Amino acid sequence: MTNKEIPDSNNDSLENHNETVTCTGCGVCCFHMGYPAFILPQAPLTAEEIDADPELKKLALHRGTKKILLEGNPGEDYWHTLPPDLKDELEKFVDNYDAPADGELDGPCFWLDMETRQCKHHEHRPRVCRDFEIGCSQCHDWRRTYQHRIIQISS
Repeated sequence: MTNKEIPDSNNDSLENHNETVTCTGCGVCCFHMGYPAFILPQAPLTAEEIDADPELKKLALHRGTKKILLEGNPGEDYWHTLPPDLKDELEKFVDNYDAPADGELDGPCFWLDMETRQCKHHEHRPRVCRDFEIGCSQCHDWRRTYQHRIIQISS
């Protein structure tokens, strides 16, 4: 069976968000992530620490952000349940990560298997990945952007 849910560039059926789509051969939602975006634990900061750091001071101007900085964040549950070997691998990757130049996307998530277009550690994925809905408007937007990279999978 061939997976052929994704229209070609001459077809406008991606505009119909009720269309049935699958992840098979796709993976485009992961093409711009660089690495899994877990919400990590954040220790509370003092007002003095925020004021002393120009980047934090600027960030604190955004609605609700100063409160989060002052209270800290326990991080998401999925981070805390991540197996130690995967956590170590991810921390090493992030520590050595070079962000792309301004305006560029991060490239495929390093957990994305480019041959199967599936997450290598799907059961341990972060909240942002779990919350992404197959067939939502963002899904269709990414599919339009990367339609030339979606592959046909036969089984």
